[in-house]
Amino acid sequence: MLKWVGIGFGIIMLGLIALIVGLALAPVEIRQAFRDIFIVLLGLFTLVGVILMIAVLLGLFYILNRIDRLARGTLVPKVDESIVKLNEVLDSTRTLANNVRDSSATVTGSTTFVAERVVSPVIRIASLATGVRAAATTLARRGAPESIAEQIAAQQNGDLNGTQGR
Repeated sequence: MLKWVGIGFGIIMLGLIALIVGLALAPVEIRQAFRDIFIVLLGLFTLVGVILMIAVLLGLFYILNRIDRLARGTLVPKVDESIVKLNEVLDSTRTLANNVRDSSATVTGSTTFVAERVVSPVIRIASLATGVRAAATTLARRGAPESIAEQIAAQQNGDLNGTQGR
C-alpha cells in the first residue's frame, strides 16, 4: 500500500514540474490566464478556509457553553454543599476547642484547690510527725549508750565483772 502512495506522489510531482516548465515556455497570454485562474482558486480556498474556521469557532463556543452550563448545574451546587459542610465542621471544631479550654481551666483550678487544701496540710502533718519522731529518738538516746558496740562491750564487761565477783 505504501508503495502505491509513493508512486502516486511521484506522478503528481512530475505532472506539476511538467506544468511549471510548460507554463514557463508558453506565451504570455496563457501565463496570464493561468495566473488569473490560480488567483481565483486561491480566493476560493481562502473563502472555504475562513468558513471552516468560523464553523470550528462556533462549535468551540457551543462546547464551552455546554461545559459552563454543566459546571454551573452540577459542580457549583456540590461545591456550595461542601463549603456549608466545611463551615459546620469548623464551627464544631471551634466549639470543641472552647470546651477543651474551659475544661483545662477547670482542671487547673481543681489542681490548685487540691494542692492548697489537701496536700499542704498532709505535708505539714508528715513534717510534724517526722520532727516528733526525731525528737523522741533523740530523747530516748540521752541516757543510753551511743552505739550497739558500746552496749555489747558494756554487757561483756558486766558479765565479766559479775563472774569475777562470785
